[in-house]
Amino acid sequence: MRGRWLFVVFLLFPFVASAQEPLTYRLHYAASGDPLVHVSLTVPGGQAGPLTLIVPRNLPGGYGWRPYDGFIEHVQAFSAAGVALEVQRASGGPRWSAGNAGERVARVEYDVNIAQMEREILDAVDSSRVRAAYASLLGYSVFAYPEGLEEKPIRLRIEGPANWPVFTTLNPRLPADLGATTADAPNYYTLADSQILMGPDLQLRRLDGRVPLFLAVYAETAEDLDEEGKLAREALDRVSDYFKESPLPHYTVHVELLRPVSDRHSYFFSQEHVDSGSFSLGNSRAISRSSTPEERETNRFNYAHHIAHSWVPKQVYGTGYLPFLWEIPPLIDTIWFNEGFGRYAAIAALASTLPQADAEKYRRGKLDDLRQALDHMPKTLRKMSLVDLSRAGSFIYTDDFRVAQILFGRGALMAAEMDDRIRARTQGKKSFRDAFASMLEWSRTNHRGFRIEELPGIISGGTGVDVGDILKRWLEPTEP
Repeated sequence: MRGRWLFVVFLLFPFVASAQEPLTYRLHYAASGDPLVHVSLTVPGGQAGPLTLIVPRNLPGGYGWRPYDGFIEHVQAFSAAGVALEVQRASGGPRWSAGNAGERVARVEYDVNIAQMEREILDAVDSSRVRAAYASLLGYSVFAYPEGLEEKPIRLRIEGPANWPVFTTLNPRLPADLGATTADAPNYYTLADSQILMGPDLQLRRLDGRVPLFLAVYAETAEDLDEEGKLAREALDRVSDYFKESPLPHYTVHVELLRPVSDRHSYFFSQEHVDSGSFSLGNSRAISRSSTPEERETNRFNYAHHIAHSWVPKQVYGTGYLPFLWEIPPLIDTIWFNEGFGRYAAIAALASTLPQADAEKYRRGKLDDLRQALDHMPKTLRKMSLVDLSRAGSFIYTDDFRVAQILFGRGALMAAEMDDRIRARTQGKKSFRDAFASMLEWSRTNHRGFRIEELPGIISGGTGVDVGDILKRWLEPTEP
């Protein structure tokens, strides 16, 4: 009997071992100026056909539809023996079916047309790009995933032209590896929310601190990396100190200063990621020693705001944000929390090290700017509740900046009013910093998004102050 059980164990062992092996992704960029990148995905032990390959049409915190599947070409599938398997594009969605019943799919390969992507996606921060001596690749724009395997660990190999520096935000290091590098990710979400940068025109710096900062810059104009690095380093220090503890082993600020591809392209938005931020901007945002205090503050606050998103909503969030839907934009009721509370965290963090009078002046100045913007909103938008605006913003946040302004403006002003009450009722012993600490602890304990009606209790748990009436009032339309 013992021998029979040993036989069964040995028989099953290869399948158990393969279940623990990571998915292997290989990304190959062949030559300077090549419009295509090639991606190969290997499934350990293979997967019973048909395997469904899914390409994102949405990105975390992007609040909109991004048709990355439209840039996928030459999809192929193979067995472990290298035999080509049938591949079919599904109708109506970003899916491909690889292999048939009774076959095992071991590898899928495809190309991504990066040049076409940049031409057709008009918001610069949502597109990957290639230049003569530079390539910038957003994970969710190039990496597809096999359905059902999103939580498997991932091993990534990146190959670029010989002697090109190759850098990934998953495993940032300097000096960057030449020609090729490797990295691991715990799951597909982390892989997709990472960036790959390479090329001799990529400028890299490491700025040490409590959280190591990597500054990665590609500039099509003159740019002072020392001055830019000071702003990014200060923003990261202030925000990580404000939240008291950091989930970040490192952070990468990726700056692109770009000449317009066309007059239809936008170089305005930035985008947060798990442990990095993409700042794809126009050349006018370059920093030098002659930059005005206002220009420096614009960049510093932009960094701080997106760094704050590594906590809000990457660590604490409302229902609908996670688990993430890659194929369609999820309907989210709490974008005002993601963007407004995240913005207020940046304001409070940058004010926190100033003398009290200066801190309050800085804080009030930022809040007054938000009030002025809200005062100029049309009545049609002011008549909408914050939840209805958030649902609309789930699809058009970057396409109609008025909706974005209302969501982050009203959310930040709500947080500021809560902060004022908490400070007043605790005689300054507590602040919204304690509310954030309570929210983060709640999220770690419950492993889910909060429901809106739960938020006052979570905040009260860390501050002892009831803010439920403030939340209720700000959720209502501001125009009857």
